[in-house]
Amino acid sequence: MKNRLKELRQLHQWSQSDLAKELGVSRQAVNGFESGKFDPSLDMAFKIASLFNVALEDVFIREAKNSMQTLVERFKKYFGFERFTQKAINAVSFARNEATRSLKSQVEPEHLLAGLLADPTTTSARLLRANGVTLDIEANEYSFESRGNLRFSLESKSVLELALEIVQIKGKKSIGTEHLLWGLVRLAETDNTTLSNLFQRYEIDLEALNNQLAETV
Repeated sequence: MKNRLKELRQLHQWSQSDLAKELGVSRQAVNGFESGKFDPSLDMAFKIASLFNVALEDVFIREAKNSMQTLVERFKKYFGFERFTQKAINAVSFARNEATRSLKSQVEPEHLLAGLLADPTTTSARLLRANGVTLDIEANEYSFESRGNLRFSLESKSVLELALEIVQIKGKKSIGTEHLLWGLVRLAETDNTTLSNLFQRYEIDLEALNNQLAETV
């Protein structure tokens, strides 16, 4: 696999051990990534790109399709945008796993909502919990690993498109959990009955939540 990982690492004057520490992996893993002995997971690939503040294509360069390129193309097909923060990637991964666990055929907006609540340290989770939204969610460190491969419903894709739209309007570099929540709120205000009912159940003041979101996005 052809990549610029070694070049980018050296530009930052990091050793393989330095990079391994930043990524939370072993030095042997970094050596394997650089040499092309094995491919990083998609989540790890995004983590690498985010660390160097570049797009995936600026790290992993291919002359022919391989497993990493296939994964990246699939991700872009679903989302149309590759710059997600790690916490946003975790939320999306949790949503996909939750849909799989629930034996659903697609990832729906309510699964994305669960993903945004799964990590209590995120901006979206703090805002939702502050407004009284709680779900019966059991999350651990493995809950955010990409295990399912379900497609996203049209409504879920709309959430991601709305998140991308606000990021572009605000001139941000990456989609974060707060932008995903923005997309969910926009959808709840329009035509998604399930989401609207869910917010109504918790007596959420969407106007107040909108004002709080406006300060974060």
